Amino acid sequence: MKKTKKIATSAVLCAMSVIILYFGAVIDVMFLTMAAVCAIVVVYAVIEIRGSYPWLIYAATSILSMLLLPNKLPAITYLVFSGIYPIIKSYAERLPLIFAWMIKILLFNLSLTALVYVSTGIIGLEDLTFGFSPAVYVAGNLIFLLFDYVLTKLITLYMLKLRSRFKKSAHFNY
Repeated sequence: MKKTKKIATSAVLCAMSVIILYFGAVIDVMFLTMAAVCAIVVVYAVIEIRGSYPWLIYAATSILSMLLLPNKLPAITYLVFSGIYPIIKSYAERLPLIFAWMIKILLFNLSLTALVYVSTGIIGLEDLTFGFSPAVYVAGNLIFLLFDYVLTKLITLYMLKLRSRFKKSAHFNY
């Protein structure tokens, strides 16, 4: 893919991510879902654009969503976990399985701690029903394992079935 096409694709993916996060900001109960959907956008960038572009998409989306979204919770969730996780996952899964899982679980737990701290301590969201309790971490880790499993299945589906179909399209011809 040529550099100009990579930059243009990155800009479109960034704009699309901010719009998706905006839906999560407007519909409060959808903030986690929309942050997870944005992770799929980053996965696409990791697979197709490669290099530093996924990092740039993550940074630009994080900054723009923190500046533009009326409700900052989807932006914070994207910033501390769902935007960076697909990039880290791609690097971690090149390591032996035990180290990959150690890195992924450590990243998730650090992200969960940061999310709770920023949401309650800095922003002052009082209506959150979670905090620094063991139940939150157990439930969070179980949900994380499900998220990682589903993300892996979606990546596999894309690589085995959808990627070849997109490559045949004139819009995705790299």
